[in-house]
Amino acid sequence: MQKKTQKLTVYVIVGLLIISLVGTSFMFLGDMRPTVGKNYQDQINSLKQALEANPQDTQTRLALADTYYDWGMQTLSQDMAEENLATTTSILQQAVTEYQEVLKTEKNANILVDMATAAFYTSQNELADQTFQEALQEDPNFYNGLYNYGVFLYSQGDYGKAIEQWEKALALENISTDNKERLERNIKLAQDGIVQQFQQPENGDSSDANAEAK
Repeated sequence: MQKKTQKLTVYVIVGLLIISLVGTSFMFLGDMRPTVGKNYQDQINSLKQALEANPQDTQTRLALADTYYDWGMQTLSQDMAEENLATTTSILQQAVTEYQEVLKTEKNANILVDMATAAFYTSQNELADQTFQEALQEDPNFYNGLYNYGVFLYSQGDYGKAIEQWEKALALENISTDNKERLERNIKLAQDGIVQQFQQPENGDSSDANAEAK
């Protein structure tokens, strides 16, 4: 029970930070969720049938991984209730598994970041960390990689390194005003987290940071 509660806390802290990169189509689905879930399952069934006919089709497997990823992130964005974590985790674990297969034959920063993000949400923190780093080796200026890796580091309490990633993203050319403002807010939250870490030994009060992009 304690492990499940810790996972829920992580979801609450960084859920909206990650979702901001996935797309606004997930944010306003409301009562459409059951239909959307069925649509994802229909897509998955179709892609699995195609893979049975041609197991070496990397692009179809990538589409399957992306569908699991999108479904898991949409589910997470709509409902972070503790009793639904198992379903969300299972969906995102399927995404991790399929991305790992894709990476045997095709590798780019986008695939690596999506797999790292899914791994993070399934509590595979070591895999997530390694894969984020690999993605940024592939493309050091990949905004989604810098942003999501910063969120991962923030969730681990490594506020200084989170700020480092977000400042790199902030220095990129042609980022949108919304993304710039989001990064600046997140950097401020991480700076506040550093202050709290220094204050904790003095007052003995250790409260969880509760950060989200607004």
